[in-house]
Amino acid sequence: MYVHLDTLPLPTADPSGRARRNHIAGRVPDQRTIARFQSVASALAGPEQVPQLDVIASATRQVLGQQTTSSRLAGIRQRARCLRALRMLAREPAWQLDPGLKDRIRLLEDYANGTERLLPDAVPVVGGLDYALLVDLAMPALIDELEAYLDFRRLRVEEAILRGERPHGIAFGRDEWLEAREAEVRLLAHILERGRSTYLDEAGAARFQVH
Repeated sequence: MYVHLDTLPLPTADPSGRARRNHIAGRVPDQRTIARFQSVASALAGPEQVPQLDVIASATRQVLGQQTTSSRLAGIRQRARCLRALRMLAREPAWQLDPGLKDRIRLLEDYANGTERLLPDAVPVVGGLDYALLVDLAMPALIDELEAYLDFRRLRVEEAILRGERPHGIAFGRDEWLEAREAEVRLLAHILERGRSTYLDEAGAARFQVH
């Protein structure tokens, strides 16, 4: 599932490289933009986890020096999809998301949609790296809830198909998801047990002989 972000890691800086601390992908962000990024990062993961600007600058410079196309990095695109899933999670009335987690998602969304960005989406290759880094900081607190929500959506669709209705037209919330998941686990266990057993008599079936 695409919420496992370690499958497409974001670029990191070569610690031996020399960074131009004020330049990120050829841009010089103002202090207000820097403060905005650092504030959101600190709120999501604590001040000790705020990414250093010179590290971001070195990483983007290395990537831009190696990239042969203007397409955004796959890791950034993956985190953009993850952010869209988080938006759906925060807006799902049937899921009853914890207010504290909803606030974390709102922080991410407000930053990604804002104008004070270190690396706006329009920047070739590395545009969006700023909010992608923030997604990585936020995910340890959100990933379990997001995985559960995606499974909720899957089972809600299956239940709607069984009823011949649309997914959003049925009464299906967190409690109904838990019940459906438990029923699915029991069914899979039953199928597995049947697969291990045989319907034949222990003595074996009689052999057919052709005379």
